[in-house]
Amino acid sequence: MQSRPPLPPRGQPPQEEEYAPPSGPPPGFHQRQQQNTSSTAGAPPGFPPVPNEPPPAPSAWNEHFFYSNGRPTPVFEALMKEFWKRLDPRGTGYIAPEVFSGFMEINHFAPDDDVWRRSRHGNLIFSADDMADYELKAAWEAWYFDHKVVVRNPRAKQLPHGGMPMLSQNGFIDIMAVEIAAEPDERLGGLNNALRHYGVWTERGPVPRHVLPSVRAPELQRRVDAAVARSQQTAKERLDAAEVQARIEARGRQAALDIVSDYRYRYY
Repeated sequence: MQSRPPLPPRGQPPQEEEYAPPSGPPPGFHQRQQQNTSSTAGAPPGFPPVPNEPPPAPSAWNEHFFYSNGRPTPVFEALMKEFWKRLDPRGTGYIAPEVFSGFMEINHFAPDDDVWRRSRHGNLIFSADDMADYELKAAWEAWYFDHKVVVRNPRAKQLPHGGMPMLSQNGFIDIMAVEIAAEPDERLGGLNNALRHYGVWTERGPVPRHVLPSVRAPELQRRVDAAVARSQQTAKERLDAAEVQARIEARGRQAALDIVSDYRYRYY
């Protein structure tokens, strides 16, 4: 027969073990749980959330291209000189308008932003190249971009105040500095395309946005405003000169008719 366990002494209730409630979650558990929930919202189970933007391409560019006043730094000038070697391989010191226009196209300039390309419309007297040269020359004169003027077609009739503007290296650097510093967001993609197209410093990778100005410098804006004002004044003077020339020619025709006829025709 099995013996029973001894009974507790009389007058004393049976001893019970003290109950301890379960401990709560470790510190920071709820905060981590909320972070994990918010970071994986909308993502497939078992996968991390999709990043909003792709990581930037690796780049070795870290020098700023412009000073705070919008003027180019030595690294920008050095980059433009590398482009210039491709545009002027014979080292003449100047490039023709069509060469610069081709460079602008590689840089993704719109046709309306290329004065020479948008102005190539000839007429019965002057060729399309002559008309484009005429407009480009006026634009570069208004901006004070360094260039020289030569005759494109010596045997053809020449436009008054016309000629073919040949851009110098300093003028080229100045133009590109103005274009990129004035509109960095619009010009960044074209600049990187030109780097790939001409094979210039490709080992550095694409030019990042942060090396370009964040905003247009006030000094550059004043230069833009002054150049626009000069362009408008030049256009007005050309229009006035054309009207005077038309009146002179009309009077010349009138005088010729007066000599050979008794009738009087008035063309002005």
